[in-house]
Amino acid sequence: MFDIDSFLKECVFYPCSALHGVPVKFLGNRFRRFLYVDYKIKRAEFDQSIEEGGFNGYQQSAVDELSPETIFGMSWDDVKESHCDTLSQVHSEWSEPFVVLSRFTRLPDFNDDHGPATFELMFVCCEAIATFISVFSSRNIVPKCLVHIRSGISFGGNFSEYPGELNRALLENQGGLPPFMFYDSMGSSRGGGDYLDIIEEYETVETWGYPDGGFLKLAKKKNGFDLNNS
Repeated sequence: MFDIDSFLKECVFYPCSALHGVPVKFLGNRFRRFLYVDYKIKRAEFDQSIEEGGFNGYQQSAVDELSPETIFGMSWDDVKESHCDTLSQVHSEWSEPFVVLSRFTRLPDFNDDHGPATFELMFVCCEAIATFISVFSSRNIVPKCLVHIRSGISFGGNFSEYPGELNRALLENQGGLPPFMFYDSMGSSRGGGDYLDIIEEYETVETWGYPDGGFLKLAKKKNGFDLNNS
């Protein structure tokens, strides 16, 4: 039987994810479970992406369809009703919700330097803040790591108040803040549209360059536990 609480406590939470493989690429040797959330991705698009290559060096070894009751504790209609204020702000129609849990296995031509032998990825087609509140906060659970990269406000289709609303939802979660954050230069630029105030609560563990000339950072919460003992 699938243990949703265990998955949530161990996962990397990637809101506004699209189908980007960046967190798996850079964090796969540290974390083995990922929860992607994006209301704009349709099921056919998700399946096509996996069939056409998915994650470099990996093949999908299993996939399970999960009910909203398993993840949200309610039906899709109830999710829409419970979060109507947030959902009314999104700029695209949310008409094909789904949840899938995919398991990936590393191909024989790739070694440990490429990434873990296996990892799990749950994809939720829903708005990110509604998902966080219903899935994590309702259980007083905090994800192991939060990803904040290119949240897509304004021209990306996301509503402009999203970063502030996400920051508030994270602070209101009785489970606390995520022990780790993975973010880019846009998300950490004070005064920028993607900036999250809670980034000030974290200190850098590792930094990588990004193709646009910016950077990616893995950071741990100040006074938190060490990554090697996570």
